Amino acid sequence: MSDIKELKAAVLGIRSITSELPLIAHMTFEENSISVTGTSVKIFATVFEDLDVDIIGMNCTLGPDKILKPLKELCESSTKPISVEPNAGKPIYDGNRLYYKMDPESFAVYAEDYIDQGVNIIGGCCGTSPEHIKVLRKMISNRRPMKRKAEFEQAFASRTVYKPIKSFVIMGERINPASKKVFQKRIVDKDYTPILNLAREQEKEGSTIIDINLGIEKLLDESYFRQVIRELDRISSLPLSLDIQMSRYLEVALREYPGRALINSARVIPESLERKIDLLKRYGGVLVLLAMGKEIPKTSQGRVEKILEGIEILENNGISRDRVFADPLVLPLGANNDPNVTLETIKHLSDRGIKTTLGLSNLSFGMPDRSVINGAFLSQAINVGLRSAIMNSKDTFVMNSLKGALYLKGEDLEDRNAIQKYDDPLVEILLKGNTDELKKLIDKKLKEFDPLTISQEILGKAMEKIGDLYSKGVIYLPHLLLASDTSKPVFDYLNSLTSVKRAYKGKVLLATVEGDIHDIGKKIVATVLRSGGYEVIDIGKDVPTEEIISAIKSHKPDIVGLSAMMTTTVGKVEEVSSVIKKQGIKAIVIAGGASMSRTLSEKFGCDGYARNASEALELCNKISNRLAIETR
Repeated sequence: MSDIKELKAAVLGIRSITSELPLIAHMTFEENSISVTGTSVKIFATVFEDLDVDIIGMNCTLGPDKILKPLKELCESSTKPISVEPNAGKPIYDGNRLYYKMDPESFAVYAEDYIDQGVNIIGGCCGTSPEHIKVLRKMISNRRPMKRKAEFEQAFASRTVYKPIKSFVIMGERINPASKKVFQKRIVDKDYTPILNLAREQEKEGSTIIDINLGIEKLLDESYFRQVIRELDRISSLPLSLDIQMSRYLEVALREYPGRALINSARVIPESLERKIDLLKRYGGVLVLLAMGKEIPKTSQGRVEKILEGIEILENNGISRDRVFADPLVLPLGANNDPNVTLETIKHLSDRGIKTTLGLSNLSFGMPDRSVINGAFLSQAINVGLRSAIMNSKDTFVMNSLKGALYLKGEDLEDRNAIQKYDDPLVEILLKGNTDELKKLIDKKLKEFDPLTISQEILGKAMEKIGDLYSKGVIYLPHLLLASDTSKPVFDYLNSLTSVKRAYKGKVLLATVEGDIHDIGKKIVATVLRSGGYEVIDIGKDVPTEEIISAIKSHKPDIVGLSAMMTTTVGKVEEVSSVIKKQGIKAIVIAGGASMSRTLSEKFGCDGYARNASEALELCNKISNRLAIETR
């Protein structure tokens, strides 16, 4: 699968039925080691390291040579057994049939490279035959898998963002509506905007992960937690810390989350730990373990003993201490608590190789000069080994104290938490999915420019830049779709302000041909073309020839784009192209899809071929320029 959430859901579904059946989980990657939905090989390895699968691997899209790079990364990133099933090259059409040119011997020769990397299972995907597997089996019959030196790197991950735990982890604390009645009401009203805005802000400020602590869980239901995770995934946010106290809501969030989250938290008492162990084993992740049972020990020795007790229980249940952050508990100074107990606890735990985190703002609760107190304590805590803090990343004094303390220990926070910057602020707003900010900016622009100019020359150009960023591999599909969704209501708003409609470069009708239910590639093309200034009519997948022809006659597009993913459906591209020519319909036909090629499109009578979305945009630009010249 190319979507990590889809693959994770499949694994969870199977494991809900049986825990005995051996399970292999594969993802499909491009040559750059990233899936079409923006998940890297490293994120895949990180998320699936915890899950109850026996083997992980990759298949499809790439031939045996092109798959070597992402496969090497997977072998270096996971301790699980690895399998690989490459395609037998690219499909070729000879005028009568589709076939894969790579013979069994040429295919099998790469098996030696796979074995040297430590692969355990080798097979074949598209284009391979029993003969390919027979030759492959003969070639490797005397070989045994090499022992890999893979060292799993503990990390947090969202669908698209990877954050190693070896770096200091800043948990952004501000998604917490305690004592904020307006924020609470917007949460109850299922308005996700404040949460999404806070997630964006904390990423910009330098947070490593985002803590979700809603507090008013009794006023919410399962659907809220399901949707808030979807919304945060939609904006490609940082990895999440789930500070959710009601167990059933926590499970809903973990089931919905495509990445590797932090579960915040568990006390060292049977009912708390047992439930968290069950969730960790089922959904994966990292745990914050509190240095307390039913009560908080008053001494550092008591807190250390409580953490060691909890870790022993976790390890006896298959959860390694590498997946634990111990919270030594920092208590309010204003209530006469001694912060040195916390510092001593951090020191003792760090000496034992146990990672620590704490809720920094608890220290100064109810006190004046909170930033000064928090910053000074944080510096001391880092000096004795603290590796994480739940904190306010907006507090520049505390953040500077953190940077200084880490610098003195030979670490550099700045590089680790830098986020992608773009020259155009409009591009940055679109890529963050910030509709409110976009509307504010557009309203300012309306004081200087007319709606049509903004639509075509400002917002339209920004979307073109985003399409270009996607084509160059700077951003990925989730970012592209988010920008498209964010811009649409604003384009509609601008259009409503003028009777003069936006001028498009041309009209493109897209369809996946009959018998083919794959359309993710076509949807990407549609988004890139819209970003590039085209009016796009997407009539769907598995569309019969007569329906495509009817739609062409109805919409009168300049360009018709036909997609075929499967080798068994490419003939339908020829059928549609032939009918268009025979009926004298004035439309330029271009084709694409995994089973198409330039040679094939020419044989089918198409006017052009595009290998991917960026080539489709480039081809449409050439066609529209030519049509513009011809109509002068």
